[in-house]
Amino acid sequence: MNLRNPRTDEKGAVVPGVRTAPKDRSARWDHVLTLLASTKRLSVADVARELEVSESTVRRDFMEMERAQLARRTHGGIVAVDVAYSLATVPRRADEDSAQRERVAERAATMVEPGQIIGFNGGRSTTATARRTVARPDLDVRDGVPGLTVVCAALNIATEAVLRPSVRTVVLGGVAEPYSFELTGPLATATMRDLWLDTMFVGTVGLDVHAGLTCNSDAEAGVTRIMIGHSRRVVGLATADKIGHRALAGICPVSVLTDLVMAGPVPDALRAHLEETSVRLHEV
Repeated sequence: MNLRNPRTDEKGAVVPGVRTAPKDRSARWDHVLTLLASTKRLSVADVARELEVSESTVRRDFMEMERAQLARRTHGGIVAVDVAYSLATVPRRADEDSAQRERVAERAATMVEPGQIIGFNGGRSTTATARRTVARPDLDVRDGVPGLTVVCAALNIATEAVLRPSVRTVVLGGVAEPYSFELTGPLATATMRDLWLDTMFVGTVGLDVHAGLTCNSDAEAGVTRIMIGHSRRVVGLATADKIGHRALAGICPVSVLTDLVMAGPVPDALRAHLEETSVRLHEV
């Protein structure tokens, strides 16, 4: 099985090249889930060769993925849980940006307490955070009360949450945007006005001291602003590539955040602004 589609010569032989196989568990999982979304089935041997790790490591990963309901084990491999991969997702790359997003997601997921009501707007960082959060083993249904309630402004995040029996999934109505899968429009905003959150996780296209958090759609920004206004705690999620960038539509000033989970170097100007506005910085 050819997972990476490597270059071959005219005789069909693989041309050697530089491999950048992910080594840590979070990067391995991200890479495996990306492959699984397209192939639907993976074998232990193929993944071990692809990631340059032992087959015992891959088997442990597969066992934990099944426990987290991200895949189903078969003899010698895993297969995709059809519902989880029925909706298109933004391709994830095994690069430094992906590794940073996973570090952000890992830290952000620890901020959630069992039984809370949490919200997500769309984006790769929020999707990774939602995936890690709903997979936590301590989120059990107790006395009929869900282990967690997730309010989703994006369809792909809803598919991450709805597979979990202990998680109550609330999806806003509205018009689905074709690239971000976010739900927008009067129906989405009307629904959100009746809901209240403990914690809102906010992904962003750009993060600038003066412009604040920004995205590419004023419709998406409008729904996110209402979610922020209905939350006790607002956690921004950002990687180094977002800093200093300004997208079209403003989501909120940096000062609206209660926390910022940040991967990569933090510029002095941003660090000072966070201190001045009492925003807690979590560097990962």
